[in-house]
Amino acid sequence: MANNNNPREVAEIVENAMHEFSEAMYHREQLSIRIGRRTTQIIRFGMFGLSVLGLIMFYLLYILTADFSEITSNMESISARMTSMNSNFDSVSRDMGYLRQTLVLMNENITVMPRMNTTIGGINDNLGALSNNLHAMLEQINHMNGNVGAMTGSMQLLNRQLGDMNLNVGSMSGNMHQMAKPMKMFPFQ
Repeated sequence: MANNNNPREVAEIVENAMHEFSEAMYHREQLSIRIGRRTTQIIRFGMFGLSVLGLIMFYLLYILTADFSEITSNMESISARMTSMNSNFDSVSRDMGYLRQTLVLMNENITVMPRMNTTIGGINDNLGALSNNLHAMLEQINHMNGNVGAMTGSMQLLNRQLGDMNLNVGSMSGNMHQMAKPMKMFPFQ
């Protein structure tokens, strides 16, 4: 076997191989630079987006805590009014008991009337008893009028407290709408 490779041919082959290797390394380096630039750009936009979302979240938390403190104060006010209403309901219940007793006594006094009809002949003797019964009935009616007046005052107080509670609930509704406003600007409703 003869060695046909002369040093010049070997040098050209090595030179061509080195040139091709150099070009391949240049293209690889360019590709790495492009990938690095795009990755950096993606990271920058991602960090900017996360920063904006973080600011929005902090703003929403601030609004939420501010509105929750106002809702808490309104709930305390409503709780106090409910306690007052409970005591007023107790008062109305007592007044209804008095009214029922008065009606029972009035019914008992009215049942005397048929007996009076049967004893019309002795009206002079029974006139004094009738007068006494009518006075007792008048006292019961006066007592009933006092109870109805007290019940009217309690109902007016109850009505006023319900009006105040409606105002507080309306205020809470406004606060809830205010809290929901930042969510309306997002497209995923």
